[in-house]
Amino acid sequence: MEAKFTEAYPKAADGARETECGKVSDMLDLMIDGEASCEEQRFFNDHIEECVSCFENHQKQKLLKGLVSGHLKRVIVPQSLVQSIKARIQETL
Repeated sequence: MEAKFTEAYPKAADGARETECGKVSDMLDLMIDGEASCEEQRFFNDHIEECVSCFENHQKQKLLKGLVSGHLKRVIVPQSLVQSIKARIQETL
């Protein structure tokens, strides 16, 4: 079954395809977190419809984030603590 699918949508990529795959890989977190723009979403969705490798990566990343977030407990902290952490992060960049 997989062979028929990969024959119809080959994994091998040309130079342009590889560039698009890299761009899609960079966009994975934005897409899964719902932070991609409409244009980015359209590009991403068009690409993964045709690229098996990127589609599989997207599914794995989505599954992993779902598992991790399902096991984390959300804690509400004081806004001052949030600002302090952000300030320290900015200092290290």
